[in-house]
Amino acid sequence: MLDSLPVLVDQWPIIAGLLLLIALSQMILRSILNSIFGHQLAADESLALALAGWILPASFLSLLWLISGFIFPARIPAIVLLLLIIVIAIPLLRLKTDPGLDSRLTILFLLLFFLISIPARLIFISHAVLPSYFDSAQHYFLIKNLLVSGASFPSTYYHLGYHILTAFAISAFKANIAFTMLILGQLVLALMPVSVFFLIRYITGSTISGILTVILAAFGWYMPAHAVDWGKYPALLSLGLIPFVLSLAYLLVLKRTTLPKSKQWVGYSLLGLSILITILLHSRSLFIFLVVLLAWITASWRQRLPKLLRWLVFFIVILFIMVEIAIVQMQDVFAPLFDPYYNKGFWITAFVLVLSVFAWRSFPQITFACVLTICFMLGCLFIPVNGWIPGYGNLTMLDRPFVEMILYLPLSLLGGLGVSGVEKYITGTRLWLVVGIAAIVMMFHAFATYDWYPSDCCVIAGNDDLTAIGWMDQKLPASARIGISATAMNVLASDEFEGYVGGDAGIWITPLINRAAVPLFFASDFDQQPVLDGICQAGITHIYIGEKGQTFDNSKISNHPGWYKLLLSMPGVKVYQVVGCK
Repeated sequence: MLDSLPVLVDQWPIIAGLLLLIALSQMILRSILNSIFGHQLAADESLALALAGWILPASFLSLLWLISGFIFPARIPAIVLLLLIIVIAIPLLRLKTDPGLDSRLTILFLLLFFLISIPARLIFISHAVLPSYFDSAQHYFLIKNLLVSGASFPSTYYHLGYHILTAFAISAFKANIAFTMLILGQLVLALMPVSVFFLIRYITGSTISGILTVILAAFGWYMPAHAVDWGKYPALLSLGLIPFVLSLAYLLVLKRTTLPKSKQWVGYSLLGLSILITILLHSRSLFIFLVVLLAWITASWRQRLPKLLRWLVFFIVILFIMVEIAIVQMQDVFAPLFDPYYNKGFWITAFVLVLSVFAWRSFPQITFACVLTICFMLGCLFIPVNGWIPGYGNLTMLDRPFVEMILYLPLSLLGGLGVSGVEKYITGTRLWLVVGIAAIVMMFHAFATYDWYPSDCCVIAGNDDLTAIGWMDQKLPASARIGISATAMNVLASDEFEGYVGGDAGIWITPLINRAAVPLFFASDFDQQPVLDGICQAGITHIYIGEKGQTFDNSKISNHPGWYKLLLSMPGVKVYQVVGCK
């Protein structure tokens, strides 16, 4: 925790700004939810649901900020829109609410859990020079373009919502792009466990079940937190909003006969907007919604079957899951998928499976829907959607990283449902004692096995890289074309080539200093004349060797001073000028 103190001291303006945006957004959303459902939601339920959906008002505000640039001669300043949301939100503080003691205690737990989680999550930033992995460089570049030139996106890009929201926050709080990316990601991680509280609390009517679900989602597995090591910030924000969408959809279905038509219209409009925003944050969220919808319809159909057929359908689904697991484990590209849930989270997953037995006895339809959702998500790894997205020819409905990130959600829900089932056998103080012990064990397990710092697997930029890139900005001409290390991307079941991605900090050259970067395979043999010929044909004027990641072999380059002239030498970084072209 102490490592997070320098981050809190140095970056407090953007941390405070983002917390303000979260607070104002949830206040406005909570007011809308109360206007729809009235007293049908307890105070703790409406707060939990609003916290789960804070990204919705914030994203809507950021879209208004972006669109204003097309309507008015100059885009409305982000700070003006932020002041507007403050003017709207402040009167909501005066709304009289009188939560009971239980609601007050639950509200206190949720808020304290979130606030205490923030320093724990900020530990990650204390050792981060730049956001991890090659994806982060692309996010940085797109956010920077938005801030400089408005809606400027490559025609093949399709995660617009994250970049618009982040650019809005940066503009409003005059913050650094890289640190805003890092801090926003960690704040989302701190709040994501709270977002699952409402659904379990409302379904089961059990506060203790909701609390265990929150703890499971936070400390059960190292996913989805490891997603920031991959730079999966758009996916992370969409995962943060998905529980709100599912909760609101469940509420509207449940209340469809009791809500007035006017309020139903508002509720379904809010649901539609939530789905749209979630898909804008990450397009593959669409397939998650389709999977959950199909799982719910199938689970409802199964409940109407005779008992024998219900069991037959259940065993068929379990058999499918076992087959999918076997196929996944046979493919090297999918091998890491179950690492958080089996290799490093075996005991937590086993605990959830035990609780699932109790969940099945008390909530068979919802439990089956969770199990079927897992089955469908694994199946989506193999279903191609080639040509659906312009510029991306080789895609499946879901990729391995996204499935690995989201599996924590159905597992956490199963655990929460299971605790409610256990309440039939253990009640009162004994149940709180059992759940308390389980929570403590989970937290100790997390602190003993989870790495709170950036993972070595994915850090591709160091301090020497930042120094070298700053040097290049001053010394190299704007027309320079820099050869950078690249490695083959491979996250799909197909053996087809998926393209090259950045192998070291060279991928940050274009986003940071606007010099052209040309990818070269990291294992290129610079000793060979054909490699030099290819470099010359590509118009590459310089070669960059980074401090971390999959970098070029410096010995292959330094052996040919007649081809490559050393311009900058640091312990971890080298910059060469290509002088061997004729």
